This record gives sequence, C-alpha cells and structure tokens, in this order.
Amino acid sequence: MREKIEKYYLKVLAGKKNGFSVWGFKIFIWGLSLIYLVAIQLRFLLYRLRIFRSRSVTAWVISVGNITLGGTGKTPVVERFAHLLHSRGRKVAIVSRGYRRKRGPRWHRLKEKLRGAPTTRVVSDGNNILLNSRVAGDEPYMLASNLEGVPVVINRNRHKGALYAIRRFKADTIILDDGLQHLALKRDLDIVLIDAGRPFGNGHLFPRGILREPRRNLSRADLLLITKAVPDGQEKLKEELRRYNQRAEILECRHNPIYLYDVRTSLKASLDFIRGMKAATLAGIADPGGFEEMLTGLGVEVIHSRRFADHHIYSQQELIDVLNKATRRGAEILLTTEKDAVRFPRLPRGTIPVFCLRVRIDSVAEGSDFDVDILRFLRERRN
Repeated sequence: MREKIEKYYLKVLAGKKNGFSVWGFKIFIWGLSLIYLVAIQLRFLLYRLRIFRSRSVTAWVISVGNITLGGTGKTPVVERFAHLLHSRGRKVAIVSRGYRRKRGPRWHRLKEKLRGAPTTRVVSDGNNILLNSRVAGDEPYMLASNLEGVPVVINRNRHKGALYAIRRFKADTIILDDGLQHLALKRDLDIVLIDAGRPFGNGHLFPRGILREPRRNLSRADLLLITKAVPDGQEKLKEELRRYNQRAEILECRHNPIYLYDVRTSLKASLDFIRGMKAATLAGIADPGGFEEMLTGLGVEVIHSRRFADHHIYSQQELIDVLNKATRRGAEILLTTEKDAVRFPRLPRGTIPVFCLRVRIDSVAEGSDFDVDILRFLRERRN
C-alpha cells in the first residue's frame, strides 16, 4: 500500500496525473508545504539563536548531503571520500541514520532501551560486516561491503554515533551520510550534492515537491558537487548556484560504470560482457531512468524494465515473478543496481543470470582527476 501511494504521489508531482481530485490533492500538499517551510526555517532560526545547541566532537566532521529527496548519487560520493581519506592515513568512520532499516517492534526497542542497550549499531568494524542490509539499511550495508578498514555505524542521533565511533574505533574523521539537515552535530565541512538532471525538482518544497529546504539554504555549503554531469553542460546551473552561494567551490562529477558482478556468485565481469545483449532491468531507486540510460550507453538492448519504489525490500516471490517475466520477454540477462542487489533475498536457481552494475564517481572535465580535486579542496579548507 505504501508503495502505491508513493507512486501516485510521484506521478502527481511529475504532472502525469490530472483531474479534479488531483487538483484538490495538489492544493492540500501545497498547504502542507507552507507549514513545512515555517517549521524548518523556525528550526534553523532556533539553532542560529543557540536555543537549540549544536554539539561538537574531537574528530574532523564532514557532512555529505543534499537539499532534495533522493537520487543525487550520495552513497558513491560518501564511499569515494571515505576511501580517499582512509588511503591517506586518516582514521575514518561513517555515521549514518540507516534510512528505512528494519528496527523491530516498538515495544522491543523500548524494552532494549530501558535495559541500557546501546543506541548505536555497528554495521562494520572495518574488517567484518556485522549486520545484514535489512537491519542496517541498504546504503550503510553497501558502504560497509565496499570499504575495507572503514567502520560504518548507524544512529538517528548522529552526535551519539560520532562519539561512539571516536571512542571505539579511535576515528579522527567522521563522514556523515546524509547529514545536511542534521544540525545537532557541528561539522567542519558541508558538501551538498546537486543532481544535474533535476537539481531542484519542480522547485517546490516537500510535499509539493522534492526540496527538503529552500534553495537559499545552499548558502551553508562549503562544496557544491554537481552529480550526473555532462561536459560543458552545467553553466546555467552553476550561475544559479552562485546566486545562493558565492563562497563555495563548485565541482562536477558523474557516475562511471566500471564492471559487473554476478549477484549469485560475486564473480566479476567486464562491461563488454553485456554489449549487444537483450536485457531486463530491475531497479528500486529514486532515478531508475538514469540507470537504464547508462546501460543503453553500454550497448545493452533493454527490452523490459521493472521499477519499484526507492529502498524497496524485495521478497523472493517478487524476484521469481520478475525473472519469469524477463525470460518470457526474451531477455538473456537481468541487470540491477548495486543498491538493489544488497536488498535481494536468495535468488532462485535455474533462471537467467542476474548481474549488478558497479559504478564509481569520476570527474567530468577531460584531464581532471576527482581525487586530486577533492584533496586540494580538503587541504584548502583544513588550513
């Protein structure tokens, strides 16, 4: 039911639904967005007046976030920053909220809290993954799977999560996954991601649009990172961003496919493996269209696409149905995203191969190196 409502809601925002009842719904969510605007701006004011307190920690805190709901490619950016800093000798830990993770019955959580159980959960200690994707959330689990030597912890209270990471793992660098709106923890750097394709959605605040806060709040950013960019294609967007923030550095990057791996066996394959293949796609992410376009650019003939809501938890029967339908349509392979693959249950045998596309963040400009650009930025802001 929740996914049906979400799909209806997204179609309304995209202008794909019309009629008298839709206009009534738009008026209703427009009113809610005004209430939301007052609430979030009042919250920011209370922090500025120090009525609400932002608490600091002894580590260097870097927040990676966005002002829109989903789809900016935040997780690969967090991974790239963590890997880069860890490789340069920093003791990095990632602190995440663990969005849409399974937390168990409320009464059980209350009982554990009364018993003094720790509120911070360790997804990875840097060497071993200690929680599955359902308990940890798909994004923290994906980060834990791809980062060796970098602990990943989850706590809705990021200050407590950061303190735990510092105490247990001796972290000197905390990366906040999706931390822009979490003002209770002071940060040294705010990195804000902007999707080149839909930077501000329809321009309205949630729930009338996908903006989590007004565009003028981009003034808090130290780095504006334009994701999913194309060469020389973001000049107008850069000009608009400069209207809200004159001091932040603006960099451009893209999601670059690097290899595939078999979801059943974890064996890697080159991108040439799928060139010319007839494929079905399965995606439960905020921007499945971008994933499908990437595959088309790799020479794949996409003959069937199945889309679910972002962060969808798959059942085995759903996967069986998708695989059977893909086979009937003549697909030779099922392709999915890394974020989806970590939410799969055990795949049934005897069906078409299921492969996941692995991507990384790279610079867009020719001759530019993303790591070099980021290290330069961090050195300048650290001094």
